[in-house]
Amino acid sequence: MAQAAVDWTPWTELLSEVVTADGKVDYARLADRRARLDAVVAALGAVGPDNHGERFPTDEHRLAYWLNAYNAFTLHAIIAEYPISSVWKTRDGQFFQRRRHVAGGRAVSLDDIEHEILRGEFAEPRIHFAINCGSNGCPALRPSAYEGGDVRSTLRAATRQFLANQWNCRVDDATRRIFVSRIFKMYAEDFAGAQGSTRDYRLGVLRFVAQHLDVPFESIADYEVVYNVYDWGLNDAARQPHLGPILFHEPVEHYSAGDTELRELHLYEGNFCNRTCAWCTIHGSPEGWYQPYAPAVLDQAARSVAADGNLKFYGGEPTLHTGVIIDAMRGLRARGFRGLFTIFSNGVKADRLIEILDSDARSEAVLNYSIYHGRDADPLPAHAQPRLEAWARAHPNRMFQGYKVLFHAGAGTAQHFDRDREADFHGLGRGCVRCFPVLTSKGRFHACPFAAEIDAPHYDLGRVGTDPQTLLANYRAFRRWIDDVLDPAARTRDVSSCEMCHRHLNELPIPEWPR
Repeated sequence: MAQAAVDWTPWTELLSEVVTADGKVDYARLADRRARLDAVVAALGAVGPDNHGERFPTDEHRLAYWLNAYNAFTLHAIIAEYPISSVWKTRDGQFFQRRRHVAGGRAVSLDDIEHEILRGEFAEPRIHFAINCGSNGCPALRPSAYEGGDVRSTLRAATRQFLANQWNCRVDDATRRIFVSRIFKMYAEDFAGAQGSTRDYRLGVLRFVAQHLDVPFESIADYEVVYNVYDWGLNDAARQPHLGPILFHEPVEHYSAGDTELRELHLYEGNFCNRTCAWCTIHGSPEGWYQPYAPAVLDQAARSVAADGNLKFYGGEPTLHTGVIIDAMRGLRARGFRGLFTIFSNGVKADRLIEILDSDARSEAVLNYSIYHGRDADPLPAHAQPRLEAWARAHPNRMFQGYKVLFHAGAGTAQHFDRDREADFHGLGRGCVRCFPVLTSKGRFHACPFAAEIDAPHYDLGRVGTDPQTLLANYRAFRRWIDDVLDPAARTRDVSSCEMCHRHLNELPIPEWPR
């Protein structure tokens, strides 16, 4: 006679004692019950679908097991390092990647469970409203275990609960916008299919939201989708969520294989800068070069990127040429661009940066992390930071800070960085980050914004006059070259792909351009 399915009572009883009414975790109470959590984790390690399939007779039973395993292993990993303020501030930075737990006799990481098992095997997008990675941006932690018999209805209820929170979903009929959690951006393919376009992803999100809000899809089908900032602060009942005035920036656009036009393009004016930083990827300095954007370059930019996409001004320092940037933005609007402008700035000339932002309501700024925090760089002038933060408070979601990672590119190629500033510390690996391409003010399309000062045929996507479809085809060829040539060569040399490009590019063949 087959054994009964797993008894989740010990897990439910523990959750009921440590999860608060709003889905946060009382980690102090959990620490006092560490032995019970250890027992739950041990039980998950001893019995699972891989080694006792007979105890998980349906997909629903297997799904419930993996949801419970993910949440239990997350709490176990957090309590091992508590107190911490975020899962990104653990000792080794490998919170999601390290295989520290066993599930049914199999060593697994949280990433293994989420991406290979839950997403890979069950094709159930609502799992994103059931698993909790210990962050405030996650769905509320369920105060009881998931059970195989009713897991689908439980997921439906969890999804509705998540969308009922105004921070996770807010429909603004007046502006024809819908503001949703960045979960919908991070896992767009789960809602629209892996080979979809950006448009497919947007419609997939809208269909999903309409279905679970019980509103007609047709009534919101043409709404713009705005993705809210994700709060990675620990979901600790003893701590109030603290989002500073200038949050970490997260990209608006991502590459999608089904897109028929570029969704994002960097605009590079040269490396003339009012700072000289030891890690600058483009060797910015007061001795750098600068060239304003000619009308032909702006014409090409407007033709080459989606009208509702993202144009990013960067270089040495855009605020050194405030009037030129404002005129360029206005010129691009006149040419039909209606998307988002992003200004990458060191923030030193705070008033000039604010002047740029005030000139266009659909613009944002991203401050350099090192300069904003005065880490590995001279800090902002005394007046600049309070000025920027005051403006940011008055204009939510318009000013951000870049992430703390430094790359071994440009001036930083041979630099030694603190461990927590390395990409692989944050689970980003050492491979190419696959940015969108660059159009320089000299009229050249360059494949990599970090390597914009390297004049090599490996990056040559075209010039002013290049057909946008040819540009897109060349960019796709460059991404294939990264997969097939660059990243493997970097792994062979045991260096990052950035360092491979900046030190050993001459060893690599030129991409096979389709043009």
